[in-house]
Amino acid sequence: MIAQIADLIATYKYYVILPIALFEAPLMSIVIGFFAASREINLGLAFAIVALGDLIGDTVLYVFGRWCSGWFGRIGPRMKLSPERVREVLEYFGQRDLRAIAISKLVHGVGFTGLIVAGSIRVPYRRFIITCVLVSLAQSVVLVAIGMLSGQAYQSVAHWLGNLDIVIAAVFLIGLFFLYRALIDKVGTGGAKE
Repeated sequence: MIAQIADLIATYKYYVILPIALFEAPLMSIVIGFFAASREINLGLAFAIVALGDLIGDTVLYVFGRWCSGWFGRIGPRMKLSPERVREVLEYFGQRDLRAIAISKLVHGVGFTGLIVAGSIRVPYRRFIITCVLVSLAQSVVLVAIGMLSGQAYQSVAHWLGNLDIVIAAVFLIGLFFLYRALIDKVGTGGAKE
């Protein structure tokens, strides 16, 4: 998946960052760090686009939760969730909404669920979005740094391997030359004895 995203960014640059960031902002943070290390994209612009995509995605999940809160009450029994269990989860979330939102942003498997729940229990949008932005920015900075470090490491290895390829090719050609000379000398010497 990362290879396909990297190909898309290499081809379309900034145009493809926003749609992917709507769904995979953490992954995009790593990828833009990698591309920024090779100076193929502007880090500031790409970071702003990823942050915008993440903000839009979080807001959509929040709004979905807000509009569909009644629907969740109807499907809870179908999902074998007792009303008591649902109430416990909602009370926990309501008492610790900032922590729950932060965990939702950081834990990949439950992320979207927590953001939907925040909307369904009507966490004030301002508090929700400020928490999301702060967590996203901190997470993205770390992930961009990881992407940049891996991009720099890749360039170093590619440069080193590029030089190593030249050395290996030179040694191989010199080896072929000496093998050729040895065969010619053997054939030449063998022909001279006859």
